[in-house]
Amino acid sequence: MSESAIAHKPNQLTFAEASTIPQAGAIALRGTERAVAGSRVLINGAGGGSGSFAIQLARRLGAHVTGVDNAAKQDFMRSVGAHDVVDYRRDDFTRTTQPYDLILDLVARRSVLANRRALAPGGAYRCVGGSVPALLRVLIVGWTVGRVTGRSMGLLDVNEGPAHFEPLAELCVTGDVRVHIDRTFALDEVPAALAHVGEGRALGKVVVVPSEREPGAAASEPA
Repeated sequence: MSESAIAHKPNQLTFAEASTIPQAGAIALRGTERAVAGSRVLINGAGGGSGSFAIQLARRLGAHVTGVDNAAKQDFMRSVGAHDVVDYRRDDFTRTTQPYDLILDLVARRSVLANRRALAPGGAYRCVGGSVPALLRVLIVGWTVGRVTGRSMGLLDVNEGPAHFEPLAELCVTGDVRVHIDRTFALDEVPAALAHVGEGRALGKVVVVPSEREPGAAASEPA
């Protein structure tokens, strides 16, 4: 990794807490840039790592925030600041009667036309995660559909490096934004960690930590 892509860990955060910020934080910061006081913001996949940061950031900017995820995450989304919550397995957020000024889609699966339907005139839709076919449709079709209908639709461009995640780290240090770690797994438990995330059960971030050698223990000799 390039030295320019990393930053010193804030002393006030644990290693696990700090590790949640660079990628998820950059996505959340970039994804909520268009949120303003009084705007209606929807975050699809809001119960995960980037989503829980994005809810808090949009709420701080004065937006009315709706979080979309499975039913088991509704209380969690409310706890981090969502005004409204939607269970995607029961309700289709694209069929709303009150369209959104900004949609941040972290698990893009719906069609471009469905997402456009949920946008207010002049609104913006940005996706950063989801199935490859869905992302390709947004990339190829979304720009044209958005332009024709007076909306902005596209992929979320996220750059690496401290300038793009340190503002969130500072908010976490002051306590204005909270880091939510659902579980930590040891390095040899990575399959279980991926399964936990893949099953949609994680509330916030899942962190993999290296196994620590016992104090005073000698390093193993190479075979």
